[in-house]
Amino acid sequence: RKLEVVGVADGLGKTEVIFSCRFFNDKAYVVTFRRTDPLYALDLSDPENPIVTDELKITGFSSYLHPIGDDRLLAIGREADEDTGRVTGFQITLFDVSDLNNTAVLQRYTLEEQWSSSSAENDHMAFRYLPQSNLLLIPLSIRGIYDKRDPFDGFTVYYVNPSGEEKIEPRFSVSMVEDPSFIRYGCWYDAYMPARTLVFRGNATFIKGHSSVSYSLGDTQTQRWYHNFDDGRDKTNGCFS
Repeated sequence: RKLEVVGVADGLGKTEVIFSCRFFNDKAYVVTFRRTDPLYALDLSDPENPIVTDELKITGFSSYLHPIGDDRLLAIGREADEDTGRVTGFQITLFDVSDLNNTAVLQRYTLEEQWSSSSAENDHMAFRYLPQSNLLLIPLSIRGIYDKRDPFDGFTVYYVNPSGEEKIEPRFSVSMVEDPSFIRYGCWYDAYMPARTLVFRGNATFIKGHSSVSYSLGDTQTQRWYHNFDDGRDKTNGCFS
């Protein structure tokens, strides 16, 4: 069967690139980017006449958009310099989308590490938001910069209250490697399990790279167990597998 175009909304982000898009119910949101990040809101209630109802210009860009209920949008992506477009860090943004004609930023959190990123930006199965506890579990990687800092490969758990009345805050981080120096070896990423989380009875199992680890998500936030699938190997006897 041939798909037929019944309606068009064009003119979005001229000279820019689409970085993310999300459809739900009779609404859609589109993010374009070159130096700033317009978030476009579209009314799709009439499929033959889709309407761009709002354009919110903010710095950086959102790579993945996740609806929380009917009037909130949780986004992850990057912050960027508004003059040059140069990426300056990883970013989480909570949008109020209750009014299609007036979208707004409720809260933003920026990790000011230029070489920080999350695989959840391109893999939605690595993204997990728990509405019961307002916790966001996402993988996070930070490349080490010479001797200035150690690299990080793991997860960070953030508190994100959808009301927007509280700041987005990191609760704790989970490293997936016992010796950060291993990450400096290029072969570390050759055998790479995709980032995933499993949550059961208040405990989270984090799976990524070469290991899995379990933590309590409660007040103690304690590690329950850790398993290295490359146990017994080190950086002197070849690449990890």
